[in-house]
Amino acid sequence: MTTNTQLYSSKKLITQILVSTLYGVLAFLYLFYSENGMLPVLTQHIDSISFFTLSSWLIFGILTLVTRVLDVYYPWLKGMPSRFLIQFVINTIVAAVFLWLCIKLLIAVKYENVSFAAFMEEKGDVTIKFFIIFLLTNLIFILVNLYQYSFTSFIQANIESEKKVRERLKLQYEILKSQLSPHYLFNTLNTIASLIHRDASTTESFIRRFAQTFTYILNSHQKELVTVQQEVDFIKAYYFLLRIRFEKALELEVTVDKTALATYIPPMTLQLLVENAVKHNHFSEDKPLNITIRSNGQQSIEVINNFERKPGFIEVDNQLLKKPESHVSHKIGLENIKKRYAYFTRQDVEITKNESFSVVLPLLLQAKAINY
Repeated sequence: MTTNTQLYSSKKLITQILVSTLYGVLAFLYLFYSENGMLPVLTQHIDSISFFTLSSWLIFGILTLVTRVLDVYYPWLKGMPSRFLIQFVINTIVAAVFLWLCIKLLIAVKYENVSFAAFMEEKGDVTIKFFIIFLLTNLIFILVNLYQYSFTSFIQANIESEKKVRERLKLQYEILKSQLSPHYLFNTLNTIASLIHRDASTTESFIRRFAQTFTYILNSHQKELVTVQQEVDFIKAYYFLLRIRFEKALELEVTVDKTALATYIPPMTLQLLVENAVKHNHFSEDKPLNITIRSNGQQSIEVINNFERKPGFIEVDNQLLKKPESHVSHKIGLENIKKRYAYFTRQDVEITKNESFSVVLPLLLQAKAINY
């Protein structure tokens, strides 16, 4: 990586030297032609060509240095018009001072006993023309720098966008994988097997609800957002399956108003929270697990359950983990929800735990990701 960066920097330096050399030679040819009406014999003006070339190297070096300093202290991101004006003014002032120093040096080397005023009187027109050429060059230089910044930003934005899309797909795949795990299917089939000879009507309802949840899982895993109405319908079908398995040991209450039902939420969010409540809590018919899903208008939806730590689990960094011999955690639920929400809103997912466990989810008014 370092070698590639060094090669890239070397190429940029060589390119800058070639461009500045060409610029110096062309500037000399133009100024000579404008003054004499003819092109010079280059071999007779080596000193002047060398002066213009060296000046061009130094000028382009200074412009590059000013650009790098401004990129650190006042980047284009802060405001393109103001950055453009600041860079143009600084470049002009620096170049004017540099041009004055170059003329003083030229007088000292080539023109003995000639004052600066006398030199400007004789060569003033050429100097002004050269400065005007520089102003145009300065403008082009800044525009090229702006184009490079815009192009680089565009490429980086596309790369970041692609990374976010891939990350979202990864998070959704994790949910799909967890819901279609052999363990989940094995438990479901065992429940069907235990019901089939006891209650045909309940078995049929169970299979229909299982098919409904399975269809929702497969259809929603590639969607970024779904309506709360769709999620609530799914969670009710999912609860039916849990109710058959745990009977009176599990209670779910859903109170979501109509305005909230029309808002959006990442798919499988409510299901993950209900599933985590079941996994992480100890409950029985004597001490049932009570889960409540309730809305707060169009702003948020809260999932609350009573908290009774499951035997064999310990708490580490607000996460329930199995005891040290296995270290198996269930981070996927809450972390997955937080990460997916971060793509659509700057509002945090609020988690509170005391006698009960509460998760407050922001409701999204439209199915659109935020722009950072």
